[in-house]
Amino acid sequence: MRPIMIAVGGDSGSGKTTLCRGLERIFGQDRILTICLDDYHSLDRTQRKAAGITALNPRANNFSKMAFDLWELREGRAVDKPIYDHHDGTIKGPERIKPHEFIVVQGLFPLYNTALRALFDVAVWLDPEIELKVAWKIQRDTAQRGYTENEVREEIEKRQPDIKAYIEPQAIFADVSVHFHRTPEWDERRDNARLSARIVKRGRIQPLDYTECENGMFRQTKPENDEAHAILELDGRCDGATARALQDKIWSHMETHAHLRPETIGEFNDATGTRMSHTLALAQLVIARRIAMVENEIYAQAVS
Repeated sequence: MRPIMIAVGGDSGSGKTTLCRGLERIFGQDRILTICLDDYHSLDRTQRKAAGITALNPRANNFSKMAFDLWELREGRAVDKPIYDHHDGTIKGPERIKPHEFIVVQGLFPLYNTALRALFDVAVWLDPEIELKVAWKIQRDTAQRGYTENEVREEIEKRQPDIKAYIEPQAIFADVSVHFHRTPEWDERRDNARLSARIVKRGRIQPLDYTECENGMFRQTKPENDEAHAILELDGRCDGATARALQDKIWSHMETHAHLRPETIGEFNDATGTRMSHTLALAQLVIARRIAMVENEIYAQAVS
């Protein structure tokens, strides 16, 4: 059976790596190959600065190599992939990588053109509230990539035209879109573990009936103009019982994959350490269910 191809896209700092860790926890890290599309920058940091462009400009990315490598992996063949070093902004490698059962491709441009979009069995887009995204990017880039806060803010400002022109338009091609946003009490208690989430599901997979789980903290709606779409909304202030009921509901409809259920999902890291978010867990599980259903379909086709 060929690999299951999964795209996780979004702007820089939108939480792609954190979401992917949850998928690794569900399906097993040894079964998943995660590829960061930053490795396909065609210009290093110095060259981008000299050219006066950002990493979000298509001119700074090698789409032909990106598509070729991903299609080769999809067909079961190993490739030699470049490596982008975020610490010094240089391009290194290559490294030899082989296909796994699941290939998760996360980055700025997974759905940028037809050749890339045609690769994927499941496409996810992350679009957190802009204030959250800025805070997350500052935290990551100052802690892990050697930038000062002022440098990060300056770079964010430079990137705004490219975000509007090249990154945000990809969102319409996603099967699942996730929007994390602040609760009304955010200014009193800035807690990333208590963010609300709006999850939009599109495509051929019919939504579950969550009627018994709906309350003041959770609801599912179906837009009248498109019955194939469903929107899940979970308030970040929800209690553990609501979160568990939702997870139990989804796992009960993943019979072929129920044995994969980990003890916890929804973990993330912030300045205080490793923490857990009910809304992040729901997003990871909704995406995992879609992946599991696609895997079953591909398996059925392979053995028929």
